[in-house]
Amino acid sequence: MDLKTRVQDRVDEVMGDLSALSAEIWSNPEYNFEEHKAMEAFSRYLRKYGFDVETGIGGIGTAVRAVFTSGKEGPVIGIFGEYDAVPGTGHACGHNLMAAMAVGAGAAVASVIEETGGTVVVFGTPAEEGGGGKVIMLENGAFEGLDAAMVLHPANETVVNDISYSRTDLVVDFYGKKSHAATWPEEGISALTPVLELFNLLNAMKLEIGDRGKILGVISKGGDEPIYVPDHCQARFTVRSFSMKDKIALVKKLIDTCEGLAKITGTRLEYSQEGKSYEDIRNNPVIEGFLHKNFEALGEKVMPRRKELGIGCTDMGNVTHRIPSLQSYVQVVPILRGHTPEFQEAVGGPMGIRALNIGAKAMAMTAVDLLTGDNAMELTRDAFSEMKIKHDWEDDTWEM
Repeated sequence: MDLKTRVQDRVDEVMGDLSALSAEIWSNPEYNFEEHKAMEAFSRYLRKYGFDVETGIGGIGTAVRAVFTSGKEGPVIGIFGEYDAVPGTGHACGHNLMAAMAVGAGAAVASVIEETGGTVVVFGTPAEEGGGGKVIMLENGAFEGLDAAMVLHPANETVVNDISYSRTDLVVDFYGKKSHAATWPEEGISALTPVLELFNLLNAMKLEIGDRGKILGVISKGGDEPIYVPDHCQARFTVRSFSMKDKIALVKKLIDTCEGLAKITGTRLEYSQEGKSYEDIRNNPVIEGFLHKNFEALGEKVMPRRKELGIGCTDMGNVTHRIPSLQSYVQVVPILRGHTPEFQEAVGGPMGIRALNIGAKAMAMTAVDLLTGDNAMELTRDAFSEMKIKHDWEDDTWEM
């Protein structure tokens, strides 16, 4: 029996555990950095399968690293799981399935690691939904030593390639001087004026910005009472682009515009970054190729990456800048979009279990390719080097 057949059989053997793990996480949604029940369940099953499990790694109390090594020379393959919920809508993104898929794939690879050599490391990565969990883990060296990594996300289509936005969020505060607007308006300095002009200028710059990205914002504080000239107004922005370099340029343009308006209006400017920057995803094409063939071998129809799947941001993008890796998708149910109540219901039902089984098998088979394929890791590393040259890569992320 070949190794790929054996890892598929191992996933089938542990499906009772994987289904229970998915259901436990789905029934107990937990949010950014508070995924204590999910972490415990995730760790419990990995220990059952013989992994050396460590929790609270990478600077996050609810993060997990679980290692199973052959003790022989070979690549170190990371398999990532997520388990945080979407605030307000439970597991509408299907992270319960992602956690179970990672555990299943890890258990399957561990069952053949003596023959393949190398090491498999399963990570529980918290706070993807805006908290930047993987970014924090990267900053703290949690993924050091990995030769390749992968994560598989539930979706309405099975897809191996991916696109995502590079994103930085800003909070902009203008400070002026309060006065009675009806009686002594000349004594005040309106903090609302630069905010209003900022939105006018951004609207006027849409043609200049073109397809390089988006600067999207709202006025989050426009003053207190209409009878007073407001002395503090605030706007919040998200800056997004498919290119990290273009995103950085747009952030700098936004800040320069704010500074100019503050000078013109006599107000004082303060700005800060809100949360971690999520960078554009750069899937490794060699790993994509292995995964594509494995999905097809499992009977999955692999679709091209389409806008209809939705385009968002993921902290896995930051990982792909640093490590040869990918984020891909496995179909739960057609048409339904993630982050909806209907998708939340689907990932907790029979179609979710089907996706869990296929996803765990596909990742395990891809890990076998990386561990045993002729020149597989050399090709993977070469493709990663080509990505760096293509993007004029210098750093993996950017913070203010």
